[in-house]
Amino acid sequence: MPTTVADLIVEQLRQLGISTLFGVHGANAENIFDAALRHPDITPVIAKHEFAAGAMADGAARISGGIGAVLTTSGGGALNVVPALAEAYDSRVPVLALIGTAPRPTVGRGGFQDMLTPPDTIDLTAVLAGVTGAYAVVDDPDSLAAAFTVVVTALHRGLPAALVIPKDVQAAPARPAAPPRPLPPDSSPESNSLAARLTELVADGGHVCIWAGEEASWLRLREPIDALATSLGATVVVSPGGRDVGATGRCAGVTGVMGHPSAHKALSEADLWLVLGCRMSLTDRAGLDDLAAATPIVHVGAWRPRISAVTEHIPCTDLSAFVESLTGHIGAAPAAPPAAVIDYLRTPDTDLPLDMRTVIDTIGTHLPTGCAVFADAGNTGAASIHYLPFGDFRFGVALGMGGMGHAIGAGLGCALDSGKPTVVIAGDGSFFMHGMELHTAVEYGAPLTLVVLNNNAHAMCVTREHLYFPDAPSLNRFAPTDIAAGVAAMFPGLSVFHAADAAELATACADALTTAGPACLVVDVDPDEV
Repeated sequence: MPTTVADLIVEQLRQLGISTLFGVHGANAENIFDAALRHPDITPVIAKHEFAAGAMADGAARISGGIGAVLTTSGGGALNVVPALAEAYDSRVPVLALIGTAPRPTVGRGGFQDMLTPPDTIDLTAVLAGVTGAYAVVDDPDSLAAAFTVVVTALHRGLPAALVIPKDVQAAPARPAAPPRPLPPDSSPESNSLAARLTELVADGGHVCIWAGEEASWLRLREPIDALATSLGATVVVSPGGRDVGATGRCAGVTGVMGHPSAHKALSEADLWLVLGCRMSLTDRAGLDDLAAATPIVHVGAWRPRISAVTEHIPCTDLSAFVESLTGHIGAAPAAPPAAVIDYLRTPDTDLPLDMRTVIDTIGTHLPTGCAVFADAGNTGAASIHYLPFGDFRFGVALGMGGMGHAIGAGLGCALDSGKPTVVIAGDGSFFMHGMELHTAVEYGAPLTLVVLNNNAHAMCVTREHLYFPDAPSLNRFAPTDIAAGVAAMFPGLSVFHAADAAELATACADALTTAGPACLVVDVDPDEV
């Protein structure tokens, strides 16, 4: 039986399906860490930085389809997790942040890391209001149940949420609590009328293109969407966040600024776009606005699209059930469309032995079956989204805030929470920001391979300098750094590989991507290629 409020909180996490609690230890959070350590079904993980801990919770949630959890103390720890919550908010990832604050008797009296008495202190609740769907301050043990109802409602909607718990409340004796009020069930609108319209369109010789996004990815709808596409004789395109929904031979590629010309061609040839779980952000739809304005679009998903040209939006909080129902109501399958052939963009030639396509192709060839892949920001992320194969692996990319280094934490969170082999592809800039989470990977024996594409630059910024400020000296080229040697020296037990040409890369990938424990592969690439 739970004996303290902290015990009750941890038990509530388990009831939400959470099994891993990421965070950084601190005085005002230690009671909850202690309760997590004692709980038989919760594993606490200590990160090196609160942003990374929040990204770990985010990555675990994206791949599991469940809820992630992060625990920090107030003060700098609480502020460090804010960018991770911002990413979760913009990308609609349910992450619960638990923030321990100063004991109530010290609040307003100069308590260490007090953040609850503005304007004398920082206004923590105002900060959280901007990056969560809901927050609650548990200022009395009796208010815990009501607070959980508030945050769980937001989490159920796919938004991050936060509980703020003073340290003395955490340590207070547990009291019998009423169970949280039941949440409304997910809703799946009727699909008969849409099925009839689609069937009629196809029977009259029309063509449908299905555009799948991040919501479809988190729900793991690749096979259901492939079945729907088969029933309609439709082609499929995916947004960057929905990349792992694309099936080989059916998918015409990724849309948007990092996408494939073939995906845009598939949309241009369609008489109707059926958009499933894609919010159609500018990153998703770059170059498609004129076409969207001239094409009927039916959008289905929990969130409205970020474009006004949509003909019809069907609100749906159970996309899985809707796709299954829609497929069941479609008539006999028409003739299958030709197999999709993906067109790739050509990048400038490089003087280095390795070009980005060769690097990503080689990594893709050696990916473990059933793994998860996280791509980071910048040229590395763009190349990964564009060149990775479509196959039997999950894919994650944080394009809400696009923060450098997010993939390192997110991939590690996925690896530790699921035990699934996980590959993170990041640039050297991201490594210098959050690469020391390799220490966390080593401490916990995570099945993670961190691939660092080292161009000794912030190369996406170099590209923008070249395009928009050609007469200005670059601020984003740096002196060479031997990351592989540095990592090997810091972590003697870590498997570290370094590749500078195609032969070295193939050999290194064969080892680095199949090792059981954490590994790091550093690849030399050109900052001017993409």
